[in-house]
Amino acid sequence: MTFMKAQSSVPAEESPKLEPSATVELPAEPSPAELRARKMLITGLVVAGLLLLSLIALLVFLSMDAYQAAQVGGPPSPGSIVVGLLRDAAIIFVAFETLLIGLLLIILMLQVQSLVVLLRDEIKPMLEAVNETLATVRGTTQFVSHNVVSPVIKWSGYLSGLQRIAREIGGLRESGRGRDPKNEE
Repeated sequence: MTFMKAQSSVPAEESPKLEPSATVELPAEPSPAELRARKMLITGLVVAGLLLLSLIALLVFLSMDAYQAAQVGGPPSPGSIVVGLLRDAAIIFVAFETLLIGLLLIILMLQVQSLVVLLRDEIKPMLEAVNETLATVRGTTQFVSHNVVSPVIKWSGYLSGLQRIAREIGGLRESGRGRDPKNEE
């Protein structure tokens, strides 16, 4: 993952030099969000395991009950026992699928949570650095506009006005030379 480096207004000679061997160490302890996520995952896995074990125990109990009913010679026929066992197995299979989907939803929630942590801890500071750089550029633009461009435009206007006045004065002299003051009377 690459990170954007914000440019500073400090000249290169004054900026601190980093040694090439300097490395960034990750914190040894996980963040509170990671601890919470691990705790939720372990709790979900324990609950899912207990539900699966209870479903297996229920299936065994139902199988033994159906077998005893068949041995006693009571009204249920062997076909109805097999159909009952298949029905129970299908119910258990659907319950297991539901459990698996729930587990996958928990994993999805944890991934979304890690994405939010990533956005908050890494991308937000980069965006703040970009905003700071843009503010610096905006300030520099205003400074240049106010202290360089505006005076140049004003002086250009003054010089243009002086040039026009000089042309008018020169034009009056030329028109004044062409006339004879004695003829005007």
